[in-house]
Amino acid sequence: MKKSISNRDVERIAQHASLSTEQVRKALALTGDVPADTVERVMASARALRYTISARDRVAMAANTSVATVNRAYRPDARHLVRPDLLRRIEEEAARLGYTPDLVAQARRNQGSPIVALCVEMGQLFNPYHAQMLFHLMETFAQHDRHPVITPITNDRCLPELAQSGVTSSVVLWEGRYTRQQVRLLAATGRQAVLIGRHESVPSVAPDWVTASEHLTRRAVSSGYDLLHLGYFSPDHWLPGARLEGVARGLADHTGPAPQLRLWTTPNLDHTETVSILRQRGQQQAANLFEQLCATPGALDVRLERRGKAITEELMDELTLRIGEHGQRVAVLGLSDMTARLLLHTLTTERPDWVLGRDVGLVGYDNIEPLLNYLNPLLTTVAYDMSALSHLVADMTLAPESSRSDAFRMVPTSVVDRQSL
Repeated sequence: MKKSISNRDVERIAQHASLSTEQVRKALALTGDVPADTVERVMASARALRYTISARDRVAMAANTSVATVNRAYRPDARHLVRPDLLRRIEEEAARLGYTPDLVAQARRNQGSPIVALCVEMGQLFNPYHAQMLFHLMETFAQHDRHPVITPITNDRCLPELAQSGVTSSVVLWEGRYTRQQVRLLAATGRQAVLIGRHESVPSVAPDWVTASEHLTRRAVSSGYDLLHLGYFSPDHWLPGARLEGVARGLADHTGPAPQLRLWTTPNLDHTETVSILRQRGQQQAANLFEQLCATPGALDVRLERRGKAITEELMDELTLRIGEHGQRVAVLGLSDMTARLLLHTLTTERPDWVLGRDVGLVGYDNIEPLLNYLNPLLTTVAYDMSALSHLVADMTLAPESSRSDAFRMVPTSVVDRQSL
């Protein structure tokens, strides 16, 4: 089948459909003043003659010009060759017909691409936090005349093929279980990347979790909690270390009885190597605190990292032991809003006798409350400007290669104080 329709092709379709060429052109352009049965006759004849009618063909017909001229109108190096009045007409008809140029073809032809791959894990697409972040990123890149494409990462791959393809100019990653593999792959394929999180080899952007964690720790200690549960820790990710650094700073000038600390760690964790990694990242107080926890019986608990209902069940077992049997007051500080919300629901239904903010304290760290405004906003959490973070990501992504570095930028955070801690 032909890629575009010429004047001769229009004549053939008109002859086959027993219509005039003008009727065929109007039918192909979907101008609205052609009867539906005429449009159907034209399309039936086109199919019979084995023509494929593209949106670009329709724009050319509607603007009364050629497909070649439409192509020139969307090429930066040839756009000036199109008369201003014709260019305006092409753009108006393209908007009416919902036409956008083939970005992949443009990338191959021009050795450059406006495509930015947003590589997010498949499961995160259903998370309102990541959905909101994707919205801000897409809006920001569109303002910079780039074409952001969401490219989900499936369970059996660390990067989608599009992210490694030559038609993609740059890639946005989220820190996660595949980060190291992703960075190596993209370096091998020559793709530029920016990470939301922290990695020493690529430009990175993240919220200031250290300051937020320090504030929350001070709040929990001043409120008299006996035990601080710090959630999961893995040295492979920057975020848990940042939170641990904040906890260490929050405890540094505390006077009086120190609260117990509980940290769930991944299996086969090399404690010496973990301390070394934290120090290399500049998280000195986190390294000191981790050494202290290693020397404290019962402070570290080896657990498989779980999500959703599974982690909630394990936390409920822990809280039942600490609050129900030992009479301790426990603050849980290391959860995302989604997990904290699930635990909050479980506490409400299974242990209504525990008072939130007194017997158990609970915080999140990504402020999904504005996204789920039907919820009762009880959860103390951490907020930051997603739009500002997205603009930082875009600036780093679009910076000339000669000026790119492995710089790390942080976005200020603020603690949203509610009654759950």
